[in-house]
Amino acid sequence: MKIIGLTGGSGTGKGTVAARMRELGAGWVDADAVYRGLCAENREMLTALDTAFGGVLDENGVLDRPKLAQIVFSDPDKLAQLNAITVPYIRAASLAAIRAQADCPIVLYDAPTLFEAGADTWCTQTVGVLADLETRVRRVMARDGLSEAAARARILAQPDDTFYRARCDYIIQNNGDLAALWRETDALYTILSKGESS
Repeated sequence: MKIIGLTGGSGTGKGTVAARMRELGAGWVDADAVYRGLCAENREMLTALDTAFGGVLDENGVLDRPKLAQIVFSDPDKLAQLNAITVPYIRAASLAAIRAQADCPIVLYDAPTLFEAGADTWCTQTVGVLADLETRVRRVMARDGLSEAAARARILAQPDDTFYRARCDYIIQNNGDLAALWRETDALYTILSKGESS
């Protein structure tokens, strides 16, 4: 089994690339879904977040994710603090989910903070999905129901394209032509399946 790190910022289309590779036979672990599960179930992590960020749990002990997002996406230090708290939990749960798909020849680890979390160290190779800024803003607004200002703030709090180009073994550019995206994804999946190096 190969673990392929799949990364990129909000609105780049990582999910679309992952869905296509899953159709081709890849396993898939979504770090965001792992995180959502932890936010719903892991009391130890939730308590740590509430202590660090001051009242991000409601009266029922449920995480107010929009409130937390508003805090961390406007302050790089607080975003780093969030990652320091959550990454160890996400790492353990993600590795367990990857091991559970050991029968797949390739398992995608879909993680927007792949490198920041150090998860690239347990990936065979890494793929970055990029898109133009304005395309990403439109996608995030449509997907998450955010204002343009909020979508732009979220994106600008994340690494730029040069970060991914310098670190990823492969880059997929996704500016909206689905047929072209699928062709590029299919060709890359063939390369990854054969184990060719970049």
